[in-house]
Amino acid sequence: MKYIALTFIGFFFYTSVLSASDTIAYVSNQGSNSVSVINLDSFKQIDEIKVGDKPAGVVVSPDGKRVYISNPESKSVSVINTNNNTVIETISVGDGPLAIDISPDGNIVYVADWYRHIISVIDVTKFEIIKTLKVGHSPAGIIADPLGKLIYVSNRDDNTVSIVDVKTGGTQAIITVGKAPFGMAHSSQRQQLFVANVQDGSVSIIDLDAKKVIETVKVGLFPYAISYLSHAEQLYVTNQRDNSVSVIDLLNYTKIKTIDVGEYPEGIDKDSAEAFIYVANWFDGTVSVIDTGTFEVTHTIKAGEGSRAYGRFIRSK
Repeated sequence: MKYIALTFIGFFFYTSVLSASDTIAYVSNQGSNSVSVINLDSFKQIDEIKVGDKPAGVVVSPDGKRVYISNPESKSVSVINTNNNTVIETISVGDGPLAIDISPDGNIVYVADWYRHIISVIDVTKFEIIKTLKVGHSPAGIIADPLGKLIYVSNRDDNTVSIVDVKTGGTQAIITVGKAPFGMAHSSQRQQLFVANVQDGSVSIIDLDAKKVIETVKVGLFPYAISYLSHAEQLYVTNQRDNSVSVIDLLNYTKIKTIDVGEYPEGIDKDSAEAFIYVANWFDGTVSVIDTGTFEVTHTIKAGEGSRAYGRFIRSK
């Protein structure tokens, strides 16, 4: 796992009251040990929250009331109350927490441990780990199935994806994908899983009924994370070393567009209307806003140092 050694200078806190109608980004800043709170209606950072060491993974709860941040170097998860943007709990977890996701009911948070090759299952009504699930080597990405029965885990050092039953802990399938799989996206309507393979510049398309890869699409250099647009039947994929986002048309499994963004893009997410895509650029400390109708970057928003936002970081209307 790669980190940037940056000196923490300071934090500026702002008093703000968020409306439930605001679209908000919670962007983890690995270089400044913080989370930027960005109002995406005004395209401005409105708050900055101090969290643990080298924050990376992020997930917003289904009701939008909490945000969970994985802190790999302090081996913890920070719990943020979105009503006042304060950390209300810090949960110790594993040796290298990175990828993070949440159950559909918002009661369980799943955290992939890079070094222990497990998923920690956290009951967030009690803020405690209730069990661990064994997966492959260096789990890098995790998605909780919308039905709440399964999790999908990309195992970077095995070049596989595990499908795990969260109730029994049993592995239903292990699917071989491309080289060094990382971020993923899921489609219930297509019953497919999409996997970014960092080291071979591709995206694997998995048929979840057949439990096998049915297509492989070439994208840019070091694809990292993916967002799925159900209305357009498209994927948006961040390419770290191309400073770009690839757009894949799922009707014919082809790359149809490459969009230039900031330097070393990582996390990617969408608003609820799928009108805009938001990309966190690690080396720039910015967020690029892409209009999905025109494929153009309409705004670039300053965040903190080392913006990663790896996960589902948008609280939508």
